Amino acid sequence: MPRRRLSFSYLQLAILSGCFLIFSSFQLYTKSLIFADRPAFSEFNNETGADDLIVPNIIHFIHYNKSELNFVDYVVLKAAMRNHKPDMFYYHTDIVNFQFQGKYWDWVKKEEQLWSRIEVKYLEAPTEIFGQKLSEGWRFYHGGDIGRIRVLMQYGGIYLDNDAFVINSLDKYRKFECVLNWDENQFLGTQIIIAHKDARFLPLWLDSYRVYRPDLWYYNAGERPTVEILSKNPELIHRVKGDFGADTSISMNLYDNPAFNWRHLDAIHLLVNHRYYMDDNYNKTPVFDENTIRTYKYSFGEMVRQLLDIRPAISHSP
Repeated sequence: MPRRRLSFSYLQLAILSGCFLIFSSFQLYTKSLIFADRPAFSEFNNETGADDLIVPNIIHFIHYNKSELNFVDYVVLKAAMRNHKPDMFYYHTDIVNFQFQGKYWDWVKKEEQLWSRIEVKYLEAPTEIFGQKLSEGWRFYHGGDIGRIRVLMQYGGIYLDNDAFVINSLDKYRKFECVLNWDENQFLGTQIIIAHKDARFLPLWLDSYRVYRPDLWYYNAGERPTVEILSKNPELIHRVKGDFGADTSISMNLYDNPAFNWRHLDAIHLLVNHRYYMDDNYNKTPVFDENTIRTYKYSFGEMVRQLLDIRPAISHSP
């Protein structure tokens, strides 16, 4: 090979190598900027957790297409305040210029310690995910499943379903990267999610929606992330078995077992939107309020009366 051509080849190689080094350095620099303030979870142990609390003490609720609280919403809010005591409650809503309406918001306003912790955040209700239109009938439910992931990726904290009743403080879980109820031989529970905003599982969970099933209620929220992600990488979360009361067989004790021992749980899913087909006593008490709860003889009545300091007036009918 002529010396001139060889020299030119060396020159090309030197230029390409220099460009590659500059590009690699730039990538490394930009990544360092992005992750400078984030903990490195690559070697994080979700069984033992961190020495300190790493999840912010913020409780998130999502209220799409809804400005009023019902009685159970109020009870859930009160339980979280009394039994956990967060620094803040973020109410995420798709309603622009949200107004606090209804008597239960009026009750909240009268409690300074509670009212001062509430902040409303606008959260658009999604209509699609990765170019796939959400189910018409389940839009707000599937949208809420997506919304909770996005909220936690933005803020971190504790997400609660609107019928997730906190029984004991959740602080002991705030030292973990991400916490979910995942009972044996079941899919993960989404009623309570405790996570750092940089938890590794959250973006993977959201990305799993690239295969979206609008015809299935719990495929994307629970089945797919359990099978495709957690079954293969269980170390991504701190796994809670039973203590969040996510199993329906546990929840239904609230409505058919007066002697149910609920106090050992950290939380329980009230299943209020499913009572109409799961609760044999539903027709006797289809709606809970401050009046019907006084005479409700099953365990949910006891829980609420204790929480709200209501004197029982037990009758012989639930």
